[in-house]
Amino acid sequence: MILLITGVAGFIGSNFVYYYLRKYKDRKIIGLDKLTYAGNLDNLSKLSEEEKKSFVFIKFFSLQL
Repeated sequence: MILLITGVAGFIGSNFVYYYLRKYKDRKIIGLDKLTYAGNLDNLSKLSEEEKKSFVFIKFFSLQL
């Protein structure tokens, strides 16, 4: 199973990633964040090497037309 999580670099999103990947070692997460004032990639810095293999980060950006 693969989950898509938005706001993954914020407090709640990052802590959910830690919880989920430690509980379900065979699953994967795609994390999406805009990295505004509330999102910081340092919140995900404590992922282990095994957890990093199950996690993909995508920086979200919006186009201003």
